[in-house]
Amino acid sequence: MQQYFLNEELNVESTYELSKDDSNHIVRIMRKKINDKVYVVFNNEIKYICNIIDNNVDKVLITPYEQVDGSNELPTKITVAIPPLKNDKIEYLIQKLTELGVSNIILFNSERNIAKIKKDKVDSKLNRWNKIIKEAAEQSKRNIIPDITYVDSLKELILFSENYDYKVVAYEKESVNEDNVNFKRLLNSDLNNKNVIAVFGSEGGLSEQEIYNLLDDNFEVIGLGKRILRAETAPLYFVSCVSYFSEFK
Repeated sequence: MQQYFLNEELNVESTYELSKDDSNHIVRIMRKKINDKVYVVFNNEIKYICNIIDNNVDKVLITPYEQVDGSNELPTKITVAIPPLKNDKIEYLIQKLTELGVSNIILFNSERNIAKIKKDKVDSKLNRWNKIIKEAAEQSKRNIIPDITYVDSLKELILFSENYDYKVVAYEKESVNEDNVNFKRLLNSDLNNKNVIAVFGSEGGLSEQEIYNLLDDNFEVIGLGKRILRAETAPLYFVSCVSYFSEFK
């Protein structure tokens, strides 16, 4: 059953209108008819099976039918911070991070990232990325749509990270550290209802000075095994590990 998000408070006696884009998707792509059902997530992560009462291509109307108990969200709120990547790699990455359950994605400019974003292009990029994230959250039946934020420097990122329970930065030079104490300690910590932020480099990695700046702000350096992972692979590996220990430990 297809899922959609509606930024409104739930009233089980009310009728709701879905957006034009969602309505078009329901009617023209999913071929839904009157009395067919869809999942809809309202504010406060409340998910309902809803009944379609009007399948106008521009304005689908629904009524709440049955509440869906429980949540598909991870017990740990994970934030991934990474510079923009070349070509369409960043779009692939934010889609998969959403499917894996992250709560926030932060893109930031670092010393070595090649794919710089011009200031006049930030809003249009964020609009596109938000659409990708929304669609991935719907497909994976999330109870929230993750936030995506752009900051212009590592300094701004550090200010953004002040209130996290756990703060780590992945560094390729740690691949020689077979004990990987910091990452093991994180995975074996109490992750329930905690906030984790993990910083990653772009294709060129993070500079030693950037690593020192993060260490000065109480980040811990971690490795991700003996193999050197691509920029778009490393965050997925990290989130998979943390989500497993958070959800199934």
